[in-house]
Amino acid sequence: MDSYSVGHEASTRSSIGVAAPGGKPISAPVLMSVAAFLDLALLLAAAWLAAIAVNVSLQTPWRPDMALAGIIGAGASWIYISAHKAYSLEMFRSFERQISLIVKAIVIAVGVSITCLFVVQAEGPAERAFPFAFGVSAFLVLALFRLVLGSLVAQWTRDGRFRRRIAIVALNEFSLKFIERLQAEPNAFEVAGVYDDRLRSERVPPALANVPVRGSVADLVRDSRDEHFDVIAVALPLGAVDRIAAVLEQLSSTVADVCLTTDLAGFSYRVDQFGALGSNPVISIDEAPMKDWRAAKKAAFDYLVGAIALVILAPVLAFIALVVRLDSKGPALFRQPRLGFNNRMFTCYKFRTMYTDKTDVLADRQTTRDDPRVTRSGKWLRKLSLDELPQLLNVMNGSMSLVGPRPHAPNTKAANRLFAEVVQQYALRHRVKPGITGWAQVNGWRGETATVEQIQNRVRCDLYYIDNWSLIFDLKIIALTVLRELYSKRAF
Repeated sequence: MDSYSVGHEASTRSSIGVAAPGGKPISAPVLMSVAAFLDLALLLAAAWLAAIAVNVSLQTPWRPDMALAGIIGAGASWIYISAHKAYSLEMFRSFERQISLIVKAIVIAVGVSITCLFVVQAEGPAERAFPFAFGVSAFLVLALFRLVLGSLVAQWTRDGRFRRRIAIVALNEFSLKFIERLQAEPNAFEVAGVYDDRLRSERVPPALANVPVRGSVADLVRDSRDEHFDVIAVALPLGAVDRIAAVLEQLSSTVADVCLTTDLAGFSYRVDQFGALGSNPVISIDEAPMKDWRAAKKAAFDYLVGAIALVILAPVLAFIALVVRLDSKGPALFRQPRLGFNNRMFTCYKFRTMYTDKTDVLADRQTTRDDPRVTRSGKWLRKLSLDELPQLLNVMNGSMSLVGPRPHAPNTKAANRLFAEVVQQYALRHRVKPGITGWAQVNGWRGETATVEQIQNRVRCDLYYIDNWSLIFDLKIIALTVLRELYSKRAF
């Protein structure tokens, strides 16, 4: 069973869209956001209750410095918890690991509270008792919350509400055993299909262990843009090292986690790459750059800042729209298809900066300096990057982020070649949502991309951003956009 071919569309479709057996699926990022919010709220409540309890028991007047020390201590402990992978399903399922992390966080909260009180020279009986009362109350409320949360996560896992959708690469005895072990945990995993480049139509079975055979690895990459796969598992023996390398190269642009299950002797790996998929030992090859808690933080930042920006800039947006309409005939907004997350097309909004009869929707021709197609108002809108402001609507509808790789129209070229043909890693930019601004833009790689070097440098910056993302990095890029990009000589 080492080589087969493509086929059997009917059996393929039978596996798509299978619902979780125990109810509606639960979004892990949403659950983690709620848990993080409740952790912070409980820490603040514990500080408040500890201050009240100390004042009542010792019959001392209310001291605002004590409450402030508690708030600062709560914030410090929450930051510590957030930075140590506390918000993941694996952590929620292990009460022992959660308690260990909580104890460390409480020690930090108490230490910070004591330090704050020492700095303001608050040395009364209440101030000396408060940090320890705060530590005890914080431990009790957090431990109780995590106990309840762990029980709920365990129940939801049994109900299949965190069911992970898996695609398998390779059709052989090795993958058959892998699938059978996953099928032993039907509430945890759904195997969506098997893919293999070495298929022969006369020998391909309609299914492997009741899992449909759906085509080649290229078909898998295509399907991953239309369907959701949590994990793509490459099930090949170590002897197929060249084949493994080729498959991993094909899968590099997908947004699913990619893992390898193989015999490990002689294989180069890091210790932190070891993991398991059910009862199957695997090596993690690549993980989605924005998932779970990271995705939740990124989305919360985008929607919060995006909504505030829309409210503040509403008069500016209305004024610009009026200017565009008065300057030339046509709509104020220009709608253009662009490549976004997971290489999917979306409609990108901009203020129209060209004459309506000269617009280039697919960007067959890039805008150049003193381009005759650009209107009078459009020249200044491009110069100040104000034409990009309507993309706040894209942020609010979820198709873009505030910060990320800039999206390009499908036919954009460098040196008369499509970007994807010029840069091999170009598709990797689409593993995260595109942004209104990005690391490439604040480093000067914006505007026309006439040469291969320009798009190469843009992609290099985009991939650096994806590998090093943090909220602080996003804030830095936004600040640099205001300071640098608005006055860039490359804007036209």
